[in-house]
Parts: sequence; structure tokens; C-alpha cells
Amino acid sequence: METFDAIIEAFGGAGPFAQAIGIPDSHARTMKARNSIPPEHWDRLVAAAIERDIEGISYKRLTEIRSASRRRAVAA
Repeated sequence: METFDAIIEAFGGAGPFAQAIGIPDSHARTMKARNSIPPEHWDRLVAAAIERDIEGISYKRLTEIRSASRRRAVAA
């Protein structure tokens, strides 16, 4: 996974992602649009990925994606 958007899509889109981690659909759609998943959701996200056998989602990967996103924002 290279982006937070790709992670959300791996769950089947914003709706299924929202249901998987226990947030409102509107929050998931905002996360998708911003290509950002706040760290306070990472525990539930990693657990949901394991539960659903979605590979490529780990704390390490989430941190890497967040760092890369911040570097792109600074460079822009």
C-alpha cells in the first residue's frame, strides 16, 4: 500500500472502511478525500486489517505513508 486512499480502497471503499473501524461514513469519506488516516484510528485499522486478511497494513507501513505524505506537503 502506498497511500491512505489505497488502504481505504482495500477495505472496499469508504463505507466498508468506516464500518470496519467503527467511524461514521462521513469521516471515512473525508479521510479518503484528504488521503489521511489520523493515528488515533490506527489501532482499530490494524486490527480490522488482520481480521479481514488485508495484507500490507501495519503500524510501520502507516508511519511510512504518513512520513512520505508530510514530505510531499513540505516540498509543495
